[in-house]
Amino acid sequence: MLSLFEKYKNENKIREALLVGQNLCNQNPADGKCFSAYFSYLCDLAEKLPSFADREGFAERASVALAFYSENAVLTSEQDVDSISDYQRRLGTILDELNDEKMDEIAKQKEAIRTQNIQNLSSLYSLKSKIRTSATQETFEKVMLQIEDIDNQLTKDYFTEEQKKSYESLTKEITDITTLKMRELEYAKNLEYNKKAAEAFAKAFKEFKSDESNYKNQTQLFNLVSKTLFAFDASRLFNETLIYYSHVYSYIFSKLDDDGKLALTRYSFECERKLK
Repeated sequence: MLSLFEKYKNENKIREALLVGQNLCNQNPADGKCFSAYFSYLCDLAEKLPSFADREGFAERASVALAFYSENAVLTSEQDVDSISDYQRRLGTILDELNDEKMDEIAKQKEAIRTQNIQNLSSLYSLKSKIRTSATQETFEKVMLQIEDIDNQLTKDYFTEEQKKSYESLTKEITDITTLKMRELEYAKNLEYNKKAAEAFAKAFKEFKSDESNYKNQTQLFNLVSKTLFAFDASRLFNETLIYYSHVYSYIFSKLDDDGKLALTRYSFECERKLK
């Protein structure tokens, strides 16, 4: 069977060679010649294959095979013991080289992560400034999504102490600036809303005063106030706007008869409010 092993080995049929070699060693656990051929092949694979995972796997198989042979070999001379020591030294060298390579790769990965963290922290600092300059809700939301995306890319477990402090300070600043910007945008939105409301109230006042008798007709009254006086959400109106609203409302209310007053009251809570 050793010749079959050598045949597959020479033909570079790795799977078949390993199958035969392992079977040889299992069937002949104390046979030094069979073990040496199989062990050497495993070591060659652990040294020469391009894939680190494959090399690591074959080194592990060589370790298991050596332990099995060491337990079953008949050691009758110093030469027998020296042979096993030689096997152990060769395998030890391979395992050391694999470990060094693994440590180098881990070091490279850590360095790449740290470099990426530096770049991402720098991007967050830049985006912090963009929060301040966001003029619209759309721009603000876009910046916040970018911040969230970059923050998710940070590998915080690899932060240096300095980076931890910088990140904590930065997130606090971003939170504070975000809160201020949200208030600013909300105020700007409500300011525009109040301008529209004041214009609508003024329109209602002007049109009603220009032809008061026309609005004794409840249909005409509804058409006027549903699009002007009662078209806005009072919770979003500034105090000054509400004062003007009350002035217009009171004037119109005072000019209506009892049926008109009831209709106006009913319209005040039945009309649909504009949201924007």
